Amino acid sequence: VRYARDKEYDKAIAEFTKAIEAQPNDPKNYENRAMAYRLGGKPAQALDDLSKIIEMRPKDADAYATKGQIEVEQKKFDLAIRDLTRAMELDPKNKNAQRYRAYAYLSKQEWNKAVEDYSTVIERSPDDIGAHGRRAYAYRSLGKNDEAIGDLTKVIEAKPKDAEAYRQRGLTYRLMGNYAKAADDFRKVLEQKPNDADAKSRLKYAEQKYSQQKLRQQLPTPTPSKLAKKTAAKAGTQKSVSPTPSSSRRPPI
Repeated sequence: VRYARDKEYDKAIAEFTKAIEAQPNDPKNYENRAMAYRLGGKPAQALDDLSKIIEMRPKDADAYATKGQIEVEQKKFDLAIRDLTRAMELDPKNKNAQRYRAYAYLSKQEWNKAVEDYSTVIERSPDDIGAHGRRAYAYRSLGKNDEAIGDLTKVIEAKPKDAEAYRQRGLTYRLMGNYAKAADDFRKVLEQKPNDADAKSRLKYAEQKYSQQKLRQQLPTPTPSKLAKKTAAKAGTQKSVSPTPSSSRRPPI
């Protein structure tokens, strides 16, 4: 354990391997080695040890949860969802398992399931800013832009210098056609990152679209009576012009 604490993971793995050889039926030794493997950048070996723990303790929610977390990190999302779901069946209050499963659903573009899991995480921990940010992405992907704005505003309130949160909210306002607020958010990004080319480009576009919106609003709208007179006049003009009879047409030169 001391080696793991000091981040000497290879030495920790060697010690835990000796412990396993001495006590092969003690799942704690596999648990310790799995942790050392994971921290030492050896996820495949960590997964093997966690599978051994589950074999010895089939109702170990933490083993399933940790296994699922590593599978998410390895982008093995279907396996992760299976193991994280099992962890939650064994321990319904396992918030980390639900958060990781939400991320797995998000990565698979299963937006509704991601929203459902993140919503449960947020109900239990309303100040979980990461969950708000990721749920916003799922909401926006579902076309629920108002809900996305609400989550991103929550992130910004908690982290007023989070340039990425402003960027994402600006993008959402742009999708809603609210170019004035989109421009405001892209300016906030540039306050934090003055050389951000993406924010500069998006700000320019939002400002152009907002100017076009203002111009359209300033144009006079024809009243019904004027429009009717204009239409009638146009119709009368069309009726007064008779086509030239074919017999009177000049022959081509």
